[in-house]
Amino acid sequence: MTTELPAAPPALDAGEGRPVPSGRYRGAIADLSTAAWDGGGRRRLQRKGWMYLSASTPRHAVGFAIVDAGLVATAFVYLFDRHTGRLIEEKAAVPFGFPAGFAPDWRGDWQLAQRGRHWRISPRGNGGWRCQHSGPQLELQLDVDAGGDGLTAVSSAPGRPFAHTWKLCALNSTLRFTVDGQTLETPSSSAVDFTLGYPPRSTIWNWASLDGRTDDGSRVGLNLVAHFNNGLENALWLDGELQPLAQACFDYDRRDLTRPWRVSTVDGVVDLRFTPDGQRAEHLNALLLKSRFAQPFGRFEGRIGAAQVSGYGVVEEHAALW
Repeated sequence: MTTELPAAPPALDAGEGRPVPSGRYRGAIADLSTAAWDGGGRRRLQRKGWMYLSASTPRHAVGFAIVDAGLVATAFVYLFDRHTGRLIEEKAAVPFGFPAGFAPDWRGDWQLAQRGRHWRISPRGNGGWRCQHSGPQLELQLDVDAGGDGLTAVSSAPGRPFAHTWKLCALNSTLRFTVDGQTLETPSSSAVDFTLGYPPRSTIWNWASLDGRTDDGSRVGLNLVAHFNNGLENALWLDGELQPLAQACFDYDRRDLTRPWRVSTVDGVVDLRFTPDGQRAEHLNALLLKSRFAQPFGRFEGRIGAAQVSGYGVVEEHAALW
């Protein structure tokens, strides 16, 4: 595995309406303006942006997302208890939920509300994030610390300007939630996915995110994707040090996503077994947007390089027409 990555360019716009070259970079792009490409209906019809944050503990799995899909805004939060098997989920879909001038940024404030449910992601003073949700079933707060270098990936997108994402894994966090009048606060580990770009009209992907430990106690974060972004976002964080990875392979039973998955890389560096505890799934048909989404959460066991690894995380199967 090579560890050499160029620093992220200063802006998405390389000048004269050209995006920065496709590739993967260390760190985040500072100027995320998409003004050069948003005319002619692209802002609403093609541009997608989202913030997704996860949290894992030996007992709980949490997913939290706010999405600007142009014509519609969506949000979800789920809390899964591995001990009881209980899944609590709240979600929203709001047509034109973000204004035309909304500029997605991982350093900015994201909010969405619908029918007594409210989601907010806001930056914290230490460079991290606070996720807050208030709803009839669940009150939740997740405080995520910043740490280490994120990975930026910029890829071509057939018929559209570009696709772009920034990922950061294996972060310290604190999870606090109230369910059925009972409040729990616990240390957790988290990952962040900020995406802003113009993915192809028809998009599919598999994705895996892991936070775990090697057999010698080193902390491991992993982000792998197949069928999207040309494998450019595949990366490993080992004790905070970012290392790019090769193309990923996902082998699983598409008829039953709750059966074990095999997640690996073509060069043999990563070879993991993922055993789901449960999953969150949603099929959306709103305006010109259609999406089939399933995110199992559970436990990883296997090998990265010469090290044995175990930990918690998610895998995903997603197909969208947007």
